[in-house]
Amino acid sequence: MNEAQFLALCKDGKFKEALALALEGREKAKYSPSRFAIDKKSGKPVFYRGNKRVVLDEQGEWQLAKDSWSAIPSGKS
Repeated sequence: MNEAQFLALCKDGKFKEALALALEGREKAKYSPSRFAIDKKSGKPVFYRGNKRVVLDEQGEWQLAKDSWSAIPSGKS
């Protein structure tokens, strides 16, 4: 995915086209994103499938993101 082109489409208000660019022919993949948001701090897109966050792996396939909160102890015994 060309991130500069993706962000340019978002700035122009072409959100469906931006999501289609991110999918690049992998619409039928199990974890292909159905929506996205722009992170306010980094300005980079964050993709979601339903309420789960998804990311591209090394092979270019969409996978569920690793949950960073599971490593934090809850404090309950």
